[in-house]
Amino acid sequence: MAKPSVIESFDWNAYRKRIEHEDALLNARVNILLVASGLAAASSGLAESDRAIGLIVFVALLTSMLLTLCTVQTAVLIRRLTTEYIKNASDPVDGRVREHLAWVPRGLRSTFILGVWLPVVVTAAWFAACWIPG
Repeated sequence: MAKPSVIESFDWNAYRKRIEHEDALLNARVNILLVASGLAAASSGLAESDRAIGLIVFVALLTSMLLTLCTVQTAVLIRRLTTEYIKNASDPVDGRVREHLAWVPRGLRSTFILGVWLPVVVTAAWFAACWIPG
């Protein structure tokens, strides 16, 4: 009797749980980005001096840039894990989901929107706020 290969004996349910865990981390990181940006926007609106507003905007920009790096890394990791899962797991439910999403370009799928587009837009807004005269 032939010994099963590593791929055949691999626990794909645990692998899928890891993908779901990374997806939850992505959602949490995007929430942190949005909350921090909202608080910074409110704070800059309440600040009375140009110096305080400048500091708030600068800190918001740095925070946004760092969180964008985190979300992009997470989105890339989810994509790579999912690609491996699709190739090897033979999950019929996941296959149905893939069929349904086949018409949606990758750049417009939810993980890419949450992990890349939204953080980049928020960061770009803070970057612009640094140079828009007050």
